[in-house]
Amino acid sequence: MQLVRFLADSGAEIGVLQGNRIVRARTALTRFAQLDGRLGPFERVFEYACDEPKVFLALGGLVRDALAEAIERDDGSAVVTESGLGALRVLPFVANPEKIFGIGYNYKELCDYERHEYPQRAEIFAKMPTCVTGAYDDVNVTPAVSLVDFESELCVVIGRTARCVSAADALAYVGGYTVMDELSAKILPRPKVPGKTESLPQKAVDQFGPLGAVVITPDEIPDPSALTMIARVNGEERQNFPTSDMVHGVPALVEQISSIITLRPGDMIATGTSVGCGIVDVPPRLLNDGDVVECEIVGYPGCRNIIRIPAQKKKRAAT
Repeated sequence: MQLVRFLADSGAEIGVLQGNRIVRARTALTRFAQLDGRLGPFERVFEYACDEPKVFLALGGLVRDALAEAIERDDGSAVVTESGLGALRVLPFVANPEKIFGIGYNYKELCDYERHEYPQRAEIFAKMPTCVTGAYDDVNVTPAVSLVDFESELCVVIGRTARCVSAADALAYVGGYTVMDELSAKILPRPKVPGKTESLPQKAVDQFGPLGAVVITPDEIPDPSALTMIARVNGEERQNFPTSDMVHGVPALVEQISSIITLRPGDMIATGTSVGCGIVDVPPRLLNDGDVVECEIVGYPGCRNIIRIPAQKKKRAAT
């Protein structure tokens, strides 16, 4: 199931994307409850979940199965549009995650290219909730930053509270997957010791986390290591890599993080990137003001953002 959150006349709503058709979850479930008494005491809970994405994720298969049947039995009254995502104002599915984690040097090809040893434990850093940006919104970079890079990454969205979870059980705590353009502020010339600048000033800049238009539920992606990530800049493909190349896969990341920090519904883990991002090129090919960056999980709607860098405009004006 592909979940989307969009702005309607009555406010933010949750929907399901099926091809170009988007179905309003609340309407479908309400009608289903009227037709079939099986929802019973869950009806009010499901109504609340349609207003609270974190609750929706936490209910997992319970609400998902009911919603799938509700959509199948819908008479068309729950259809918002049949013209695709472009007909709606798409919002981040979770706009206010409690925590966002990123992972450095988590792809073997990138480690090999940069002669970086495969990390024995994942290199974890923090982003901020204020990094979250909509799939089709402009990224308005703070004037304090002029050098910006893109990174297409598989983003894990937590569905259930996870504390000290084993890798064997970890996927049961995942609410869904999306793509994140894990934008980063950069320093040139590049530091000689890789990974030593992965800190808040580089990674946690406001709006530096555009998310894909949909969250794909785990029933549709049973194996997160079987995906392909893409990044394009101004239409040029710059990244194309398989998630099977991760040093530490999704289960291991959930295990390691939850062993020290409790993960809650809506928390996110951006699982790292591979070769092709601008800083890796020689010479570096960082983003320019006005560049259009597209990131996606192949087969699913991703994000497409114009990057606005006022510091570059100011520099051009000064020269």
